[in-house]
Amino acid sequence: MGASIDSELSGLFGRWTFAAAQVKRLDELKVDLGVVKAAAQSVIKERGHPERQRAIVDALDEDTAVALCIWLRDPANASMFLEHAAATSRKRKVN
Repeated sequence: MGASIDSELSGLFGRWTFAAAQVKRLDELKVDLGVVKAAAQSVIKERGHPERQRAIVDALDEDTAVALCIWLRDPANASMFLEHAAATSRKRKVN
């Protein structure tokens, strides 16, 4: 990943969320895939408007923000995971 995109993402998400996105995997996060996809589309749509992008990111819970950062760092890999996850039925954990 290029230093330029990493610098932009660190500025957008903050150091802690950006750092978490570098060590976590999408399947470790509790996220709504539709929310991540919609947030990614919104952030991309607001390219050139960092204040609007920051407002989108700030409205997300931490896991969703980390997932979005992962997605934006590596969209091809994230898209494949999200497609697989959407096609796989999720088993509910029963206590």
